Amino acid sequence: MRTKVAILLCGAALAMSGCKKKGTGGGGGGGWFVGTEGLMVNLDPETAASTEYDLGETERLTTIACRYTAEAWVGGARGTLLYTSDAGDEWISHALPTTADVEAIATQDTGPVFIAGDGVFLTATPAFVTGDATWTDLGDGVTRFTAVSAARHGETVLAVSDDGGVWSYEGGRLVKRTTIYGADAIAVSADGQTVLLAGVGLSRSTDGGHTWTALAVDPSIRFADIRIDDRGEGFAVGSAGAIARVDAEGRVLLQRVGTADLQTLFVPYSSAWDGVGYAAGDGGQIWLTRDAGWTWEMGPHVGRTVLGVDEIGDAHR
Repeated sequence: MRTKVAILLCGAALAMSGCKKKGTGGGGGGGWFVGTEGLMVNLDPETAASTEYDLGETERLTTIACRYTAEAWVGGARGTLLYTSDAGDEWISHALPTTADVEAIATQDTGPVFIAGDGVFLTATPAFVTGDATWTDLGDGVTRFTAVSAARHGETVLAVSDDGGVWSYEGGRLVKRTTIYGADAIAVSADGQTVLLAGVGLSRSTDGGHTWTALAVDPSIRFADIRIDDRGEGFAVGSAGAIARVDAEGRVLLQRVGTADLQTLFVPYSSAWDGVGYAAGDGGQIWLTRDAGWTWEMGPHVGRTVLGVDEIGDAHR
């Protein structure tokens, strides 16, 4: 195991704009996990060794979104927003124009970042290195967004609200396309055409979220998170250790790891089926796959519930 990395707290409030928290041991690629009580852990996929980053705060961190080889955004309770441009060696805290809870973050390779949460839907094109941005809020102060996903190489940006509403960001505004009962999480493919929706069941769209088809899956499972790769194949995780693999034709293969509810996952595209991925959730047990999701093994236990995971590096979502 690596030694614990302590990150210095700058100021009393985590949301203080420009506050820097520099780790003594440097950042890195691999899996980055965030969760309850300020949990932030970096996992080396080669050795399964984990490094905990002590942010000096106990805010609930709900989501992480990475891009390029060194950039990542982390969001959480009471408007918490952290940013790194050097693979986690240094995290900068930014002030948002809200103190609402942040539930989801999505990025596009062309620049925009989208932040969704309780009554807010923020978008901006932040400056690289500093992360400075002027955020535009399209939320109505009431609608609670639980998920957002953006096509890396396309224009499709979709969000989900807690009433099952599926929203599209288009022309600088939010448009509600439909309502799908029990929807909680959404994933958009790189080109923006294939979309997977998860919650009470799974649904799939092949036209950028305009029309939907329900997929055949055990109706007793509540799915909490979903991802999609460059082939249009995806993974969802949920209650009682459920992991669902969705192939390019919409067929679902279900497996279970452990018994705890899973809240988040990351599985990269791998043409050789040797990609390293992660799943985690209630209680803090991390599961690893080394064959792009076909089999899973028990990884480290981080002691707190994990709510978000992504990978800093070329294989990020």
